[in-house]
Amino acid sequence: MKSKVYQTRTMEEAKSLAVKEFGLNESDFNFKILEEKKGFLGIGRSVTVEVTVAVDGVKKGKEYLQTLLSNNNAKGFVEKRVRGNHVAYNIEAGDFNGHLIGKNARNLSSLQLLTSIVVNNYYPLGDVKTVTVDVGGYKRRREQNLERLAIQYGKQVARTKQKIQLDNLNAYERKIIHKKLANWKDVKTYSVGDEPHRNLVIEPKR
Repeated sequence: MKSKVYQTRTMEEAKSLAVKEFGLNESDFNFKILEEKKGFLGIGRSVTVEVTVAVDGVKKGKEYLQTLLSNNNAKGFVEKRVRGNHVAYNIEAGDFNGHLIGKNARNLSSLQLLTSIVVNNYYPLGDVKTVTVDVGGYKRRREQNLERLAIQYGKQVARTKQKIQLDNLNAYERKIIHKKLANWKDVKTYSVGDEPHRNLVIEPKR
């Protein structure tokens, strides 16, 4: 968990600084006095306080997603899986799934980014969590489809010796195709253009 040591005049000042710097509530911290100097007639008084975040960021991530559903009057649930520093959430919200995914999975990509920010707000840089968010198993199915597509186009490029350019793929989807064709001897992949109009190219190796 994140922690920091403050040297201030009073405990209340340390609490106020922690709330402002971390952007959390006072109840989200543990406070421990390391050293206290009373001074003379209050002059020179100081207190050294160790402030530690005392909140489970992974749990906060799930609460954030559940609140999102509630605020949109969507009935559903959120599952979480933790393996090492990888945290995976899967949302199942019935008819609302499509809204969460969005066109070309743009809403889902944004949701994953926001959830990652929420989760990692509670952890230091040395303990950053890799966060993934899926909706109704969409990413798993999409990954399988993209791998099949990569093989299909890879064989086509190898046979015809003509390159193919694929658009309407987000960064996550392009990464899947890059990875699937990375070890092929007769084709190579790379991306061109700038977001949000960045495209993936499959071309024969010369």
